[in-house]
Amino acid sequence: MSRNGKVSDNHRWLVSYADYMTLLCAFFIMMYAIELVDEQEGEVIRDRIQNLFTPPNAMPEPPPLDTSLFNDGNGLLPLVADIRQVAQLIQETDDIVVEGEEDWITVSLNADVLFAPGETRIRDSALPLLQRIAEELRPWPYPINVQGHADDTPTRAGITNWEISALRAASVVQNLVLYGVAPQRMAAMGLSHYHPAEPGATDEARQQNRRVVLYMTQDDQAAPWSRPKP
Repeated sequence: MSRNGKVSDNHRWLVSYADYMTLLCAFFIMMYAIELVDEQEGEVIRDRIQNLFTPPNAMPEPPPLDTSLFNDGNGLLPLVADIRQVAQLIQETDDIVVEGEEDWITVSLNADVLFAPGETRIRDSALPLLQRIAEELRPWPYPINVQGHADDTPTRAGITNWEISALRAASVVQNLVLYGVAPQRMAAMGLSHYHPAEPGATDEARQQNRRVVLYMTQDDQAAPWSRPKP
């Protein structure tokens, strides 16, 4: 303090120096944290950060189509077999049901595998499964309808089964887009608890009814955004 009672300016540089040291410390903490993240988690984090800085109208270009996949006369049957194999390798239970014919395929994913109870954010443990499914879906050009289903139990205050089923379907769509599936091909919809896979009020039935179903068909007119033919 100076003789006239005012604070001296001689030590104001300490404020800037303290700010600099704080930023430097934060930088090294961030670098250390990055070193602790494994390669797979790092890819997910990088994709999500990149998605945050991507303008909403900047749609990624669809990957080039491998026409040999769907010109062999078998339609979607090879895709049915491939996704069944992925399900067996990653998930050893009956929580993934794959059905299909030459012109359609459904992949039913139990919601307990994808989400924590009452949540709409994908579990980290489910991301490898969605990534493998996305890798199989990417080369095919057909529309994909992602349907969210809930059970008939009351939800927490402020959110309904309609919202949970719709938000869960949207979360799956967003992650498939992050893993390279063209967003122009997909639609998300919530069906609440009105289309149960297993009617009944038992815990087992409700567990089967909590699911997200991916439905892909060769019929463009079956896409939710398609217009009826004149």
